[in-house]
Amino acid sequence: MKKLKKRFCSIIVLIAMLFVAVPSVVAAAESNYSHLLGNSNVKKPSVGGRLQVLEKNGVKTLCDESGELIQLRGMSTHGLQWFPGIVNQNAFVTLSNDWDSNVIRLAMYVAEGGYASNSSIMQTVINGINYAIANDMYVIVDWHTLNPGDPNASVYTGAQTFFNTIADLYPNSKYIIYELCNEPNSENGGVSNDATGWAAVKSYAEPIIQSLREKGNQNIIIVGNPFWSQRPDLAADNPINDVNTMYSVHFYSGTNPVSTVDTNRDNAMSNVRYALNHGVAVFATEWGTSLATGTTGPYLGKADAWLDFLNENNISWCNFSISNKDEIASALTSSTSMDPGSDYVWSESELTTSGQYVRARIKGIYYATPEDPSTSEPTAPIDFSSGYWDFNDGTTQGFGINADSPITAVTVANENNALRITGLNTKGSNDLSENNYWANVRLSADIWGQSINIYGDTKLTMDIIAPSPANVSIAAIPQSSSHGWANPTRAIRVWTGNFTAQSDGTYKATLTISTADSPNFSTIAADASDSTVTNMILFVGSDSDDISLDNIKFIP
Repeated sequence: MKKLKKRFCSIIVLIAMLFVAVPSVVAAAESNYSHLLGNSNVKKPSVGGRLQVLEKNGVKTLCDESGELIQLRGMSTHGLQWFPGIVNQNAFVTLSNDWDSNVIRLAMYVAEGGYASNSSIMQTVINGINYAIANDMYVIVDWHTLNPGDPNASVYTGAQTFFNTIADLYPNSKYIIYELCNEPNSENGGVSNDATGWAAVKSYAEPIIQSLREKGNQNIIIVGNPFWSQRPDLAADNPINDVNTMYSVHFYSGTNPVSTVDTNRDNAMSNVRYALNHGVAVFATEWGTSLATGTTGPYLGKADAWLDFLNENNISWCNFSISNKDEIASALTSSTSMDPGSDYVWSESELTTSGQYVRARIKGIYYATPEDPSTSEPTAPIDFSSGYWDFNDGTTQGFGINADSPITAVTVANENNALRITGLNTKGSNDLSENNYWANVRLSADIWGQSINIYGDTKLTMDIIAPSPANVSIAAIPQSSSHGWANPTRAIRVWTGNFTAQSDGTYKATLTISTADSPNFSTIAADASDSTVTNMILFVGSDSDDISLDNIKFIP
């Protein structure tokens, strides 16, 4: 543009080209949505000032100091115990100036090698707060509960002291937002996915909120909710008595489908709609463009649908994550430094597809979506006409790495009409004991979208196929709409001697799990009112790098 000659005819030609070409390109990409371009409500703290929750048009939402709508858009760090390098001045300048972010979320894990065992991470959080303030961004201080899933668990007893310390260092600071518990869930004696589970979270949060308020802090406070912060509807039915408390929703566009209703309790967006319609404010403190595992995708078309919904309803959001972890959800490539340098820019080549996309969506500018942004999705609907997982349609029939798998580096794919799993042994998914199945990779059929009625069934069988005889350990948790989780009693194993040679040169064994081995299986199969399996979780270990599963079925 700068090199165009200042001649009248050239200007006319240029204007004509712009009017002909640009609108059609934008329309092609964003024609289905009207809330992806522009960011008029995305104000920096220097403009927005102190945040507050107010009711606008009958809906509780985030507002600035003057009572006008404000939306926060930005990034979340990954776990600061693993990726502390993102907390640097150049990165925060870049996020604020080049990305137009007005918020940064500092994900301080508590367990998983985080604050509970390494209190020095507190200084990383303080550094991040200081960088955020210096660069005119709001900052979410995230007490990142994950496993165990109950924020009342003993490992999290330092929460009150932690938040009091931050409040003392930054008394009533307009910049700071407190996130009291990242993702309450059912893991390791965690909270149930119901009103009782929410009551446990609420009982944890209320004393901390009271303490912060007694210290004079008017800050926005965000509280997580059951099922990995996908149940703000539960909070709406029993809200905390505090005018500036909001409730989080977490979603991953490859895992969590959109919804146009507020009645589907198994759908995160539906639960947000319910929460808004029943008088509480919601903040999407974590979302990703991938599956909930951070792998596969990116699912940008589905992300557009989610962001259009959030933007339309003035729901603030932070994308997970601004890190160089080698996964789809990361914004930076694995070879990119988390310090962008003194030019304060990560170049396009230093950003992943997800990073390029999210930067554009924060800024509210046009994004040239790749021709097929969801190449990992099945190209045809899942064929489940057999009534069990036979993988004969060429897809993984919903199976992928579960969001909370301790191992994520294995590969799952359909090969020869079976679910092939590679990398098990070398990536550490090789515990063959009955009771330590937790150490192995966790698969789930999150994007399956089908169901099986297993009423009266007593066995779950599956074929194990391998290039040579192997030792394999599998534990299972079938799930229904009302029976979400019960730990397996044990993992079932097949040994090398159980395999027989096949005509194609492979070896096959059959593994059988009974209702006694899987309490959730037993409960669902005996529940006449809810005997329909909607998801399956498998814990898989092997001393072989390469096995396949096939014909996963329930039988009487």
